[in-house]
Amino acid sequence: MQHHISKTEHDEAVRLFALQLQSQGYDVRARVEGWFQAPDYVNGHRPDIVVQKGAHILLIEVKKGEVDWPKISALERSNFTVVVVSPDDAILKRVAELQF
Repeated sequence: MQHHISKTEHDEAVRLFALQLQSQGYDVRARVEGWFQAPDYVNGHRPDIVVQKGAHILLIEVKKGEVDWPKISALERSNFTVVVVSPDDAILKRVAELQF
């Protein structure tokens, strides 16, 4: 059985990762109310974080659990690169590891 995290834990991981990306000079939109402009919908779903560097766009999804599979599947069918991370990885992930 896979562990599901709370909305609070998920949102904190999204916020911390988005702030880290922004501090590195990336243009960031994130699903964190009061902190960032929300991302646009992609294939009917709103990614947790959208990072832009020049003309390159990266979608980042912080996985809450198996409940995310329809959203992740829809995002992966887009023309954008999609990165799926766990909440722990989102907090610890180095910006240099992102592939644009």
